[in-house]
Amino acid sequence: MKRRLAVVLALAAAAYAGSSVAPSPHGLALSPSAYAKPCSSSYDHAVLPWGHKCLRTGQFCKVAGDRYYHRYGFHCHTGARLNRRATRNNPSGSGCQSGYSPCLPRVADLNCSDIPDSKKPIHVTGSDPYRLDGDGDGLGCEP
Repeated sequence: MKRRLAVVLALAAAAYAGSSVAPSPHGLALSPSAYAKPCSSSYDHAVLPWGHKCLRTGQFCKVAGDRYYHRYGFHCHTGARLNRRATRNNPSGSGCQSGYSPCLPRVADLNCSDIPDSKKPIHVTGSDPYRLDGDGDGLGCEP
């Protein structure tokens, strides 16, 4: 039992440190595939401090662990759901999403339930990428 625990701890320590090759208790190097959790093609395999996970946009995530998701190209912010990092065609991150007043964050998707009541209603001043103005009257998230 102690030997198995030592192997698990060695693998976890190597994964946590970001190593691409984990040492075995016998001094041999194990390839990442030797301990990788199998994920389907629509998921990304991740080695996080709390275990091996298969990640995909929209999944629930640990907001406090956001920095660990960055290694795999994800963010965990609004609504505790994973979204992808910024790209030229899908901006996310700091700043305001154009087309809305008051300022709304740039994220993969945003729903009215994610917006504090103090910011509602939202004035839609341009395009409506979050689809908050369902009736097209220029106001989104109306009471």
